[in-house]
Amino acid sequence: MSLRLLGRTVAARTVARPSIGLKIRHLQSSVPDSSGFSGHDNTKNNTNLEILDLALTKVHDLGWSSTAVARAATELGYSSMAHGVAPDGAISLISHFMDRALDETCIEVDDQLHEFPDTSECLRFICTTRLKQTLPYVQRWPEAAAILAQPQNVPLAMRHLTNLSSQMWYLAGDKSTRIDWYARRSALAAVYLSTELFMCEDRSPNHQDTWRFLKQRFQDMDKAEYIGSKTVAFGEQFSRNLYNILASRGYVSH
Repeated sequence: MSLRLLGRTVAARTVARPSIGLKIRHLQSSVPDSSGFSGHDNTKNNTNLEILDLALTKVHDLGWSSTAVARAATELGYSSMAHGVAPDGAISLISHFMDRALDETCIEVDDQLHEFPDTSECLRFICTTRLKQTLPYVQRWPEAAAILAQPQNVPLAMRHLTNLSSQMWYLAGDKSTRIDWYARRSALAAVYLSTELFMCEDRSPNHQDTWRFLKQRFQDMDKAEYIGSKTVAFGEQFSRNLYNILASRGYVSH
């Protein structure tokens, strides 16, 4: 599996789960850059990543904004105009975070998945690990959710969440091509998204209510009638799930 974070080429990670047990094996290798970037371009990409990473530390005070990126660029000694690394402002910073969070999740879980007895428990662990990546930004995440729910940003939100769901199923060992492939991934994406938004409102100690909520959603998902063998087009189904969940939480208008 190849992971790319905003133009940065990272180590390829091939993850497989044998049919007996949950043992993970991974292979580290360099991924050839097919973009034709020169050394100067790669240096620029590294600079962009450095700025965006620092900008994430500004989100608590400045929100998901171009201002956060400009402040980070200035602190690193670059012109404030360097915030052109995030040409779409807030959505570029959010996208950077979501890419990085997925990468960090894959790294964190890949040597622990053998501990879980079944796919459902494995998926729940992966979801929990990814949700914990959002916890440092939980007070500001409703702002990100509202930005992602804007019509022009929904396709990007769909791409991130469908990729997240697919990677989760893959890490859990699912290589199926059955007719319910799309429905299963849509169901997992909806579980993840609803839990993430619930977490934004959770004030229980150590977010215990969030983890109970996630467990219940997985119990629901395990029911045959929840997943089913649906033939609805994935894009249409997922878009409806995304909108309905955001609307139910008050982030978009019905």
